[in-house]
Amino acid sequence: HTYLSMSYFFARSGVGLMGFSGLYRSMSQEEQSHADALAKYLLKRNGAVELNTIKKPATCSWANIGTTLNETVRLENCVSESLSTLYRLAEKHNDVVTTDFIVTEFLNEQIESIREVNLLIARWRTLEKTPNGVYLLNRELEHKFKA
Repeated sequence: HTYLSMSYFFARSGVGLMGFSGLYRSMSQEEQSHADALAKYLLKRNGAVELNTIKKPATCSWANIGTTLNETVRLENCVSESLSTLYRLAEKHNDVVTTDFIVTEFLNEQIESIREVNLLIARWRTLEKTPNGVYLLNRELEHKFKA
């Protein structure tokens, strides 16, 4: 829900950063896709899918771009840590099929996602010092993502 919250914040008429909104909408959809893939995998392995309550984000205001990007990389690192824990559990039980699934479906992509966010942070650090930095970065993101 955090990425969706970010997307909605940036899409607000008083904010209007549609490039950022598109980025976070895309990230939200990607995480939903990962959840679906994991659920389907569990069902293939005769497991049960239990849906729990999703905790709402701690904030719904993402006005500080630097803070938002840092929260994004923190969240991506948390996902990586959770997947690594799941991998180690599967490895402990000699479940090579699940370890392969986790690596090929999730961990490799997580590495790329973290790199992309870190590159975005580096780009922001350069642009935040310029008068139109937010506009320039938003414009770059608009070319990559549609909100």
